[in-house]
Amino acid sequence: MDEREELKHELEQELRWVQYRIMILDLIDEKLLQMKLLAEKAKNDNLTKEELKALNTRINDLAMQVKALDGESRRIEDNKIL
Repeated sequence: MDEREELKHELEQELRWVQYRIMILDLIDEKLLQMKLLAEKAKNDNLTKEELKALNTRINDLAMQVKALDGESRRIEDNKIL
């Protein structure tokens, strides 16, 4: 493979990673929006302790999903899996 083909391959790989990262960021954005809506519900509604606990559990679950998605997409970049 000559230098030009190698550069093309590298740029195509970077483009695939960017497209993948955008997809992951869209998923993260959806989860952050869900977290915001749950936090607003907890703030604005008159919820019982049990309901608040359930909302908090859901928010924490979403936060863990966000961290996992972000970490996985960064790991893929570092290992050049794409």
